[in-house]
Amino acid sequence: MKIEFPARRPQRMWNVMAGNEYGFYANVNPTVDHPRWTQLSERMIGGSFFACRQATLMFNGYEKEVAGL
Repeated sequence: MKIEFPARRPQRMWNVMAGNEYGFYANVNPTVDHPRWTQLSERMIGGSFFACRQATLMFNGYEKEVAGL
């Protein structure tokens, strides 16, 4: 297994098609808001639309493993 660190951030479908909507930290950093809503909380997939929201975890819960990368 190997990990590559490119000099430039790679272009992906979402940040090419809607870069203003889906930046680098989209859905992984609760302190960086989406242009139209907060990312501080989220609903669980499969839960009710009216269910309570939960705090969004930094880097989708993998902060300890990936924060230093």
